[in-house]
Amino acid sequence: MSGFPKSLKQGIRWMANFPRYGAVGLRDPQQEVRVWLHGLDETLDVTCNNAVAALRPFTIGVMLRRNHPEDLNGRPLRLCMQERGGTERLLGVIHLRFVQSIPRPEHSLCLFEASGFENFCVGGLKLRLYDLYEQWRAGRRQRRNPYNFLMTTDGVRCSHVFYICPRPVVLVTVEHEGAGNMFPMDLIGPTDSPWYTMALRSTSPAVRLMQQSGRMALASIPLSLKAAAYEMGTHHKKTNIDWASLPFPTTASPLFGLRVPVAALRIREVRVADSHEVGSHTLFITSVEHETLSSLDSGMQLFHRFSSYRRHRRDKDG
Repeated sequence: MSGFPKSLKQGIRWMANFPRYGAVGLRDPQQEVRVWLHGLDETLDVTCNNAVAALRPFTIGVMLRRNHPEDLNGRPLRLCMQERGGTERLLGVIHLRFVQSIPRPEHSLCLFEASGFENFCVGGLKLRLYDLYEQWRAGRRQRRNPYNFLMTTDGVRCSHVFYICPRPVVLVTVEHEGAGNMFPMDLIGPTDSPWYTMALRSTSPAVRLMQQSGRMALASIPLSLKAAAYEMGTHHKKTNIDWASLPFPTTASPLFGLRVPVAALRIREVRVADSHEVGSHTLFITSVEHETLSSLDSGMQLFHRFSSYRRHRRDKDG
């Protein structure tokens, strides 16, 4: 078949550029990719102002000022991932369709559904093979548990483009009236405003706990805690956890006194302003009430990204 390597050396190089989605270690804020919003009268740098609001349909939120003069309906908008430095090549594009805005004082969180995509970070043949592999994995998971959450095929492909820009992973702590939980999240994001967004699947018991409590602690964690964070993904299905079973020591957050990992690189303590159902997820709009940075250099922070295997190894190994 055309496009396959013809020698062992070529084969190794070919596999080194095979797509991969997963964990890497980076400094925060990441300096690998810049994100632009095209299609308005002025192109906007939204590198620190774009976040997933729902996975089905795949929905992205961008915060704009309330006095923004442009009508977003019918605009051919595009979220573009561009490599920093060097050639500044275009790595991926997500085409956007405006669906609604959520007003906040002086700002509006504008929500866009993905209507198309292009992925240029690796070759087309490798992407097609990767798609087949991901479809096989999804089918296998679904056969094991027919209640698994499934994204559409296009939604998965859009998410891969979205994650060309590395996204930080945090451990979220929430407690209310004797119940408490700690679980990983990466559908989070700062915005160019006082507001910080978080999106959690609406079927998660933690949603109600977050709404009742109205406050959380978000702990940015080092790559070394990856395995522990992934194990705690099962907490999404729980209404309460045994704090003594956590695989690492904790301390109290400065403002709210919530349990957070001692090894955390940054602690954001946030208060819920409001929440909205957006497709498959509940979107929380929060304000950062207190932020603490670790005084120790504890290593690279845990991020998720989609790129070539070779780049993943470079970011993981430092």
